[in-house]
Amino acid sequence: MVADQDTKTGLPFVSIINKRTMTGTLSSESGRFYIEAVPGDTLEFSMLSYTSRLFTVPSMSSTHDIYLQKRLFDLQGVNVKGKNYHNDSLAMREEYGRYFNYKKPGAIDVLKTLPANPITALTYLVPSKARKRKEEFKEQLVYWEKEKYIDYRYSPEVVEKMTKLQSPELDSFMLKYRPTYQFLNSASEYDLLLFIKQSFEEYKKSKTEK
Repeated sequence: MVADQDTKTGLPFVSIINKRTMTGTLSSESGRFYIEAVPGDTLEFSMLSYTSRLFTVPSMSSTHDIYLQKRLFDLQGVNVKGKNYHNDSLAMREEYGRYFNYKKPGAIDVLKTLPANPITALTYLVPSKARKRKEEFKEQLVYWEKEKYIDYRYSPEVVEKMTKLQSPELDSFMLKYRPTYQFLNSASEYDLLLFIKQSFEEYKKSKTEK
């Protein structure tokens, strides 16, 4: 198991790489992992916000717990004023409310509608181009809302403050290391700044290796 050094609790989604074979895996939600290795192989454990650790596979078969230490970074604060994403999002949901609130009819809807309006109930059972367009448009609205949220937090102003890059190099960097909505939805401001810092370190390293 791979766990936090201080709390001794398992860490999920830790990257584990066998440096000899260059094969890897991720730890489970409880921190458990399995990876093929032979005695003498070096395993590298890495995770955002933690110090990477190398472990040499011993000659005798045994079970080992790997503990990772949290990394503390001295990050300068970045204050950027921009558009109010929350208000923009509410405005878009109000304007397209009938699409955001659209729900595909199910069996319960059919049963409720059948006694009063059998024709409408039957239309629920037949594929409809109009209904399909509503479903597709709702998916597009949700997608673009997530993209706007990424743009709101991962803005050029914030990235430029952290990296000192200028366009067009700034644009290329932001596109290559654009974070996911899932990450930003749960990440604190510290997590985001740390992500940009580590991405920039990786970016500079990749440039020197070319």
